[in-house]
Formats: sequence, structure tokens, C-alpha cells
Amino acid sequence: MKRFFGVLGVLILAAWAVAVIWTPEEPHPGRTTLYWSTDPNPARAAQLAPFMEMNPDLAVVVEPNTFDRTIVQCSTGIGPDLIETYTLSDMVAYAEAGILLDLTPYAEEYGFSPDTTYEGVYGSITYDGRQYRYPANVSSSVLMYNKRIFEEAGLPEPEDSMLWEDFIELVQPLTVRRERGTGFQQFAMVMSQDRARDLHLQFGARFFTPDGTRCVLDSPESIAALEFYSDLMYVHGIVPTPGAEAALAGEGGWGAGELRWFGTERAAVLWGARWMLVQLRTYPAMRDNIGVVLLPHPPGSKSVSLAGSRGPGINANSPHREEALRFLSYLASDTYGEIIAQSADALPPNHIYSEQPERLINPDFPWEDLDFHKTFVESARLSQADESTPFVDAKFVERVWIETLEYIENRLRTPEEALRDATRRINNRIERNINQRPDLRERYETLVAQKTAEASGH
Repeated sequence: MKRFFGVLGVLILAAWAVAVIWTPEEPHPGRTTLYWSTDPNPARAAQLAPFMEMNPDLAVVVEPNTFDRTIVQCSTGIGPDLIETYTLSDMVAYAEAGILLDLTPYAEEYGFSPDTTYEGVYGSITYDGRQYRYPANVSSSVLMYNKRIFEEAGLPEPEDSMLWEDFIELVQPLTVRRERGTGFQQFAMVMSQDRARDLHLQFGARFFTPDGTRCVLDSPESIAALEFYSDLMYVHGIVPTPGAEAALAGEGGWGAGELRWFGTERAAVLWGARWMLVQLRTYPAMRDNIGVVLLPHPPGSKSVSLAGSRGPGINANSPHREEALRFLSYLASDTYGEIIAQSADALPPNHIYSEQPERLINPDFPWEDLDFHKTFVESARLSQADESTPFVDAKFVERVWIETLEYIENRLRTPEEALRDATRRINNRIERNINQRPDLRERYETLVAQKTAEASGH
């Protein structure tokens, strides 16, 4: 909501001081420079070089930024031209604040409309029927597994779309305690907290009613999903609990994060995504040793996961709007797509690679064959969009969700208790918002009236 981003006088004063002090040097004389707030991944240089060759009048400079810093910069008129967002909540927050340009009138002309990318991504690049960004890549979840660990344990490799119960039975022997009985030598699987969203979808759960008027995180489906999430740690023992994870990190040798744990062969399975190959290709133990399958699923469901993407929108106050639109057009191009395909930085945003998955093969990594890459494409096809509603701040919902998971992971509340509290908090915020904003109340009441009429058959 716009009021959420109302900057207090003292913050404006501080931001003004930053604007006065911060005067960037012109890095490419003779070219119009676009500043792109994204992560400083070394791969950005290779991704940007063709664009600057194709557009000799333009240059793009990566400007590492945080959400809060971008808000402050934009409030003083010095924000970046291209604003990267990684989650729907960030994009919605920027859009509600009036920071992001509505791309809908331009997308078709410049070739980056939603229909050029995967359907599952639509919900994360549009809000309230309008487009605000275009993906720089597209990701969805799969299971990667260490072939050698399965072979040495005398176990068959996982298969696509297994039932969770069968997968759990298969991998449970791969969680191995240390000989002295304290701590763990190896875990069957590692995953980040983000993957709980995949389970939420697999169990048929939603955050909101289809019209967005009410949070439904207390549904039986949501409770079942997070009970299963907890059971993976505390009942089945195939992923580390927070305590076990902290102990492993404290013992040394594990490094930071589940990706390194898998890469150093301390975990048999990684619940991950294609972009992780960028780093996994650097681990000697992973050479010719990674298998990949679609996610397991509950009975009656599919191997669905949340569609993810990082991607830039355009600063609504950028003095270089047309130039920035050309950059988004480049992201949808074959030239850019080939770079993403070969580097394995997730999937290229243009869905043409779903019809031509052989173009994902990099000859430098021959063990990643056609079937290997087809799995990532199929996962993207099965992925589903994120949810949003105009009646509550997306950042608030994200914060409540993370807190809910932490309560469950640390066994401070049962999944049912945590989800009922989350639902109450979000619905209370919806009620507060519609009471404070007449425009929201009118829209809310119209939707509720329509739903009542439909339920009564009128």
C-alpha cells in the first residue's frame, strides 16, 4: 500500500543527503547509461556484453542494491533505471508505491509480454491484471541426487514423480548418524525453507480465496502440507532439523547452505532448481554424478512447485524509459536466452526452450544430457503462479509466512496453531485496510456481493 511507503521527514532528509553525496561517475562516455539494481553475480558481465554490442548507444551498469535502499533512492529521484525483484511481494510493494512503471502498454510492442514466458510465471510478473516486470530467468523445483551415494548404499535411484511415501522409504537409510552416536555424518535430503511453498501447492492449499478477500491458511490442506513439512524433519528424519543443521555448521566442513552440503557429498538429495548447477558444476565430486527427477507428490496430486523468477521492472521516474524498454526486449531475445541456457542460470525466460530443450545442453558438461535438461523444462511446465491480493501488503504476508514456518520448524507451535494464528493476523490486516481506505472497501464489498450472489444461484 502506498501509505506503507510514506517516508518520514527525517528519512527524506537522510536520503537527500545521500543524493547530494552520491554522484556516480560516467562509466561509459558517449553512451546512455542504464543502472540495473541486481545482485553482483560475475555472470552479469557475459549477460550484458551482447546487449551493449547490439546497442552501441547504451551501456548497463550493475548497481547492487537492497529493497530498502531502492525505496529511499527512488523517493529522492536517484533510483536505478532497472529495478530487479526476486519475489512477488517485492514487485507488488514497488508497484503499490508507484515506483514501478506499468509495462502493459509497451510489452506487446517490445516483445516481452507474458505470453512469451512460462504460464506459471504470469502471476509473479503481473499484479492486478497489469505487468510490472519481465523475467531474467525462470526457475522451478526438482530433486537432484548423488548417483554414487545411492549406488554405494545399494539403493535404486529415485524416479520422476514418485509418491512421497515411496520416496521417503527409499532414502531414509541415507540419513547416517556418526559412529559415536552424536550428530550426523550425512542426511538423506537438504532443502531450504522456501521449498515449503512447493508442498503447500502439492497439497492443494492456497493463501487466499480466489477473489483475494480472505486468507485461508487455516484450511485442512494448508495444515496437512505443513504437518508433512514438519514430519520430514521430526518423524521421517530425512532432512535436518534447525538444531541438527546448526550443529553440522558448528562442526565445520559443511560450509553455508544446502547447496554446499550437497556439493560436498554430505547429503544424498538436494531439493533445488536449475540455477544451482552454476555452482554445482564447480564441485569435483559432482562431475558425471548428478541425477535429476521431478518432485515426489502426495496421492492424487502432481509434481507441482512454485514458479520462481528474478527479473527487472522499470523505474517509473527513469529518464531513460525507451532505453530501459529495449533492455527488457533483450531479455526475451534468443541471444540472451542462449547465454542463460548454456550457463545454467535457471531457464531462459522465453518459453521457446520448452519446445527445444536440446538447446540447454552445454558440451562442456556432457553428463547433463537431453533427458537431464528435459526434467527442468517439465518442472517449469508444471509450476504454478504465486498469489497476491490488493487487500493486504504482500511484504506483511511474506513476513507472517516466514514466522509461521519458524514456529513449526522449532516446534514452538503445532502447524495447526501456527497457521490459525497466521490466518487471524492476515485477515485482521485485511479488515483494517478496507476500513481505512474507501476505494478498497468498495472493491471488497463488490467482490463479496458477487460471491454471495453466485452462492445463492442469482
